[in-house]
Amino acid sequence: MILIRGGTVHDGKGNILEDVDILIDGSHIKDIRHSIEVSNDIEIFDARGKVIFPGFIESLNIWGCKGPGWGDDDLKEASDPITPDMNVVYSFDQDSMLFQRVFEYGVTSAAITPSTSNVLGGYAAVFKTYGKHPYEMLVKENIGMVSSVTTEIKKVYGTRNTCPMTRMGAFALLKQAIIKALDYRNNDNKDYDSKSDALQKLINREVPLFVNCNTKSEMDAVELALKDFPIDIVFTGAFGVNQNTGNIIKNKFSVILGDLTNAMSSVNSKVDFEGIKKLMENGVDIAISSCGDNVSSGKESLLWNAILCYKYGLKSNDVLRMITSIPAKILGVDDRIGSIEIGKDADIIIWTENPIETYTARVEAAFINGENILNSRRVESCW
Repeated sequence: MILIRGGTVHDGKGNILEDVDILIDGSHIKDIRHSIEVSNDIEIFDARGKVIFPGFIESLNIWGCKGPGWGDDDLKEASDPITPDMNVVYSFDQDSMLFQRVFEYGVTSAAITPSTSNVLGGYAAVFKTYGKHPYEMLVKENIGMVSSVTTEIKKVYGTRNTCPMTRMGAFALLKQAIIKALDYRNNDNKDYDSKSDALQKLINREVPLFVNCNTKSEMDAVELALKDFPIDIVFTGAFGVNQNTGNIIKNKFSVILGDLTNAMSSVNSKVDFEGIKKLMENGVDIAISSCGDNVSSGKESLLWNAILCYKYGLKSNDVLRMITSIPAKILGVDDRIGSIEIGKDADIIIWTENPIETYTARVEAAFINGENILNSRRVESCW
């Protein structure tokens, strides 16, 4: 057991608890309250005067699937624009993830996805950012089907003079694949089709469709194309999101913002932060990520994106929700991570100050599954 003593706890759901103790039993949080009494043999971490956050969740990234120097690329299956039967679990590299040490900036879990170069790219998964084995790090696989309608797919297939060379082609292929999957479900005498079979979780609404859309027009087109299908939509990238983006409030579509700090992007400067604030006030779940079309960001990028949202007028506690409890809900892992609550995984970061509000904040401890990784001999011995 470990007792974290006397810190200011931001639980990730909007609550701030002063001078509170957290008791960790193994890999889970056992108790949260004032003045927990423990025996002398319990390890105590003195957090008095410190700020305690849940571990950050990177909503979309490709960490762990590109090696040092980004020489390997196990994410872009660019042989076919429709590859829903792909699964990112088989591309995840534990050593690559540990090499990047993203936990040093408070990120304890990440949703890893296939690239955005296909109309249907395959299934994403959530991993912890530290562990002894890839399947120990796996929080949940098959969390959502990854799709894209951005110019990235046109760059890949347009040079080959094959569909999809246009947005029209992308949507035609997307609808065709979904209709085929629906027919496959309703046909008792079917031959096995790996692609249609892989889409059954999507059309049965067991998982959402993560659709990469950079502009408002792309988001509106997705809503129009899919309005008659039994599919839950999560817009990713979504730099064009605002209060007038289709029926986003009515349908309660979820949103995962792409990297706002990428200076090479031509679309991320168009984000309507005031609109985002009002959408959240109306119950729309909006998370932050630090990834985009074929971009692999650094370990500090998620926090930079959070700080940018704060500087453009979002409340600090709302920004914290956008990198903890909200992504956990969107990714379907809020039963384990995303907030500091009894029974959840002990993924806890102790900061000197609130890192969303000041650049001077530093990480003093990073607990993943109850282990302070910054003090772990296993991490130090790996590198």
